[in-house]
Amino acid sequence: MYIMEIVNYDYIYSLIVQSSVTDPRWWLLFVSIFFPWVIWWKAVDEERLFEILSFGLFWAAMATWLDLLGTTYDMWSYPFKLNPHITTLFPADVAVIPVMYMLLYQYGSTLKSYIAGSMVVAIIFSFIFEPLFVQLHMLDLKTWSHTKSVFSFFLLAVTTRAIFYILVKFKK
Repeated sequence: MYIMEIVNYDYIYSLIVQSSVTDPRWWLLFVSIFFPWVIWWKAVDEERLFEILSFGLFWAAMATWLDLLGTTYDMWSYPFKLNPHITTLFPADVAVIPVMYMLLYQYGSTLKSYIAGSMVVAIIFSFIFEPLFVQLHMLDLKTWSHTKSVFSFFLLAVTTRAIFYILVKFKK
């Protein structure tokens, strides 16, 4: 009779040793998966919950896809991440970026305030968080630059807002 192996030792070795759960950077990434969503849950306008969540999920899908393209085509890489088998920066793609833009979408109710907020968020991501991650050896920019990031974040924010403006108008 065979005894079923309950624990996959390769997975545990990968989780503990290769992903460096003892490193504070690992915990920073781990917490950043959940903390933004807690903030969002407390701040979200419940009357617009579906619209705002749809906006955020669109951002999460777009951020993940673009991050996958960037890492696949060697424009940037993540020397340190939660799981060594995932090439993208998962916490940023599914939590930090979508939540930040959902909050902006909710509170930037006029086009003018949304555009101004989009530029501020793009600058924060590109010229504060990215250099910090480079310093912490969590991001390696190869053929990409912070300037390209600020323009990309801004352009994506404005494009996404336009798409959702049309969708909301179409729904009514």
